[in-house]
Amino acid sequence: MSKTMRHATKWLKRIGIPLVLAGAVLTGLLQIKAPAPADLNASPDSFSAERAMEKLQVIAKEPHPIQTPEHDKVRDYLLSELKGLGLQPEIQKPFVSNVWNGERILGYIENIVTRIPGTDNSKAVMIAAHYDSVATGPGAADDGAAIAAMLETVRALQVSGPLKNDLIVLMTDAEEPGMLGAEAFMNEHPWVNDVGLVFNFEARGNKGASFMFETSGQNGWMVKEFLKSAPQPLAYSLLYDVYKHMPNDTDLTKFREGGLAGLNFAFGSGLDTYHQPTDTPDNLDQASLQHHGEYMLSLTRHFGNLDLTQVEQEDRVYFNVIGWNVVSYPESWATGFTLSAVLLFVITLLHGMRRSRIRMTGTTGGFLITLLCLGITYGVITLLWNVVKSNLPRDEYISLLLDSQLSLTYLLGLLVLTLFISFILIRVLSRYIRTENLWMGALFLWLLLCIASTVYLTGASYIFTWPLIFSLTGMNLSFLSREGEWTWLSAIFASAGFLLLSPMIRLVNDMMTLDLAALLMTASALGLTLIYPVFSRRVISLKSFLNLEL
Repeated sequence: MSKTMRHATKWLKRIGIPLVLAGAVLTGLLQIKAPAPADLNASPDSFSAERAMEKLQVIAKEPHPIQTPEHDKVRDYLLSELKGLGLQPEIQKPFVSNVWNGERILGYIENIVTRIPGTDNSKAVMIAAHYDSVATGPGAADDGAAIAAMLETVRALQVSGPLKNDLIVLMTDAEEPGMLGAEAFMNEHPWVNDVGLVFNFEARGNKGASFMFETSGQNGWMVKEFLKSAPQPLAYSLLYDVYKHMPNDTDLTKFREGGLAGLNFAFGSGLDTYHQPTDTPDNLDQASLQHHGEYMLSLTRHFGNLDLTQVEQEDRVYFNVIGWNVVSYPESWATGFTLSAVLLFVITLLHGMRRSRIRMTGTTGGFLITLLCLGITYGVITLLWNVVKSNLPRDEYISLLLDSQLSLTYLLGLLVLTLFISFILIRVLSRYIRTENLWMGALFLWLLLCIASTVYLTGASYIFTWPLIFSLTGMNLSFLSREGEWTWLSAIFASAGFLLLSPMIRLVNDMMTLDLAALLMTASALGLTLIYPVFSRRVISLKSFLNLEL
């Protein structure tokens, strides 16, 4: 190869590798999108966010917490709208007594419930959302958007004709002070035993895509049918597994505890409006409302025509890959995939040793260096974020966390810093270790995480399993290349990891805020371990390697 060609190839790699990785990140982030809102001219049997917005303008005109005149106005409006759709809504009026955030809740609450008979009912489909708001905000997103979507969904269903199964529409009261309406429905309403499946809709912000973030146990059949019917599915079993270990609750918590099967949906960007006066219809992203409504209408139609007498099946692992395309498989398969990863790791290790490209001592060194880099990243980001936190007034710090644009700016800055830390550390430390040993050591950490997640958080196992398998494949191919000419393979095959990690980091930042900055950046640094060969110095010569260097 001529000098000019070698120079051109070098620059192609320098430009191509960042482009490949940036493309993987962007592809991952583009998964998190809501469909375009439909206008008033949309087909009568379809969902229109603009039509639903007309209802929301009334529902979320002002705050309407329980036991207030504003609450009664919303209740009466919803009853009137349901009657106008030809239904016969009822009020369930249980007496409740509860202490919430130090305040005593005592008195009657009012669930709104109605039923649309099916032609050949097996079990009823139930759609649920709460219509009360907090006292501090009108609740356009939380949870007025879901209530408005209910009205628009029922209208569209009345146009398209009856389902086989009955449809129960439940607008719960008193969700904000402790899910009292959902609990009362489960404890006292006679229709509970008729429900085969429930879809609950929530919000923790005023914009962003709506995603299915929680299921009841034994979700396999529900997830498969959800993926068949939802036109724009967005779902990650990792989020569900993490959510199970968090103290957060919604009405679905009460439904699950009462033995109902179901799915939970929410959008969660724009945290600065959550429970605030700014949670108004004018500030709501209509694309979020459209996503809510398309889920509600399509799922009701699909499950409303299925036999719901037996809906439980083995839990599944599921995750978006490109756009709204979702990969899904039974959790039992995760064990098989993990065993395959273990076998591939052993094969790769033996392959590298046979070709004198890997040594056990070097792999151990690579593993320790990887742990060191992750530890330093965690320590630096923790220290830096504590400095930021301690030097900002509390109100400014809260604004930083909740303002989506400001938070995104800080997130990007921290990601650049994490990239810089990883690059510098590997550039310095790689002079003492062979590049392939460094890579193998990093992948050994991925193997341990793959095994641990499969055992303890099976729904999250995919985030480690597939990047590991792809990177091990790239490493085996690198052994067939001439030394020093293969580092681009690590970037090509690492793109799977970047594709899967990037939406998780964005969603956790949106939902949990940068209070978790150190953990988020450590997770980002873990992703960067897949491209350590790109960061390292040139591959150490075979002669140096045989002279007992790592």
